[in-house]
Amino acid sequence: MNKRPILRVAELVRLEESQVKQGQSSLPASVSLAWTRLPVGTLLTLEARRRWWDLRPRRLRLRALDHLMAGFIRQEHVHVVAAALIRDGRVLAAQRSHPAELAGQWEFPGGKVEKGETLPMALARECQEELGLLVDVGPELARNVLPDGAVLVLFEVSLAPGSPEPQRLEHQALEWVDAARLDSLAWLPANRRFLPDVTSRL
Repeated sequence: MNKRPILRVAELVRLEESQVKQGQSSLPASVSLAWTRLPVGTLLTLEARRRWWDLRPRRLRLRALDHLMAGFIRQEHVHVVAAALIRDGRVLAAQRSHPAELAGQWEFPGGKVEKGETLPMALARECQEELGLLVDVGPELARNVLPDGAVLVLFEVSLAPGSPEPQRLEHQALEWVDAARLDSLAWLPANRRFLPDVTSRL
């Protein structure tokens, strides 16, 4: 007897195990889910055996699986990474130049994680693009959820051997700030929440 054809769709996502299990509980009995944790995220695979009586074209069955996968993708959180670049008891603060409503406020430099990047990979790229730096990404210091649902993750970083000094490529200003002055800057609210974590490392 010939085996019934198996249909599969796969997607690399950024989901916690609890989110995967929550989504799994809502799948129809005819669809199975497998997941594998990878350095760049979680590989989800949805699989369905085509029933002998199901005469729908293959593309329609795959579209149904794609629809189920979309339910997992909607659970994904956008991740934003930020660098606490520490040297000689001071941390690098960057003053925003845009958008207009944020210009003049201070932040720990960084940016959004792109598809296929680990958080440290994204932070190293952002430091190079925004500051012209080569960095070694150290431990995660803290994280919090932004009003739009994105997850902001702060890492301790250090200059890599041979890196140039920070350059003001996208910011109004850069300053090395010690613990005594840290609280006096006009920080973006999400970054201000990180000050106790950064202070403890200075």
